[in-house]
Amino acid sequence: MSVLSCSDLSKVFRDNGFEALRGISMEIDEGESVGIVGESGCGKSTLGSIIGGLEKPTSGTVFYHGADISSLKGNDFRRFRRSVQYIFQDPKGAMNPYFTLRRVLVEPLLINFPRIGKRKMDAMTEEMAGKVGLPPEILDAHPSEVSGGEAQRIAIARALLLEPEVIIADECVSALDLSIQAEVVNLLRHVRAETGASFLFISHDLDLVRYFCDRVYVMLHGRIVECLDCRRMEEEARSGYTKMLLGDAYGKH
Repeated sequence: MSVLSCSDLSKVFRDNGFEALRGISMEIDEGESVGIVGESGCGKSTLGSIIGGLEKPTSGTVFYHGADISSLKGNDFRRFRRSVQYIFQDPKGAMNPYFTLRRVLVEPLLINFPRIGKRKMDAMTEEMAGKVGLPPEILDAHPSEVSGGEAQRIAIARALLLEPEVIIADECVSALDLSIQAEVVNLLRHVRAETGASFLFISHDLDLVRYFCDRVYVMLHGRIVECLDCRRMEEEARSGYTKMLLGDAYGKH
């Protein structure tokens, strides 16, 4: 059963008339990890933002457990916002630079669970920091005082604190060194195994998508070219663009 899906999504930016998405339909099943791969500018991040409710489409519909998210109100909308969490490419850019990392983690708890006391919030944030491989003392630092890999772990911890059903990871390791990339992706695999959360994993790196995902949607110029089982990419690929991506991936080895 799909937890998130979309039908015939299109997005045209009013300022320049650019058509970023053209008739996109896709779905993410419960517990599934779905990849979106394509070159820069193909529309994959725009698609992630719309599916995550951060942007509105020009046309088309996004569904959460079969309900049109544009019709959700009150508790239903709050449940959707809490259940679909985003991990951005630039974690520090998504954090208030004046907040300590502890405050960064506490903020979504304050919004969603205002009756939880400070002592319990501190305990929850320190426990979650430990789960993503960070010592509790790092929570007293500010975003500018930690590395990119540490900041991305905080971003993952912030998403996990709300126990989401779906995590949208938008190029979340592309700015990191290769060794740190591997650590973060393995952490996400552990999160998926432990929590059962579904993932939408957006990347330009087909190798990472193959390693992390069950299925992948290949995008080009705002359209989905094809959808492939990550275990059988070579056998299933029909598009010349997908075959080019597969050739580039093999060429790196």
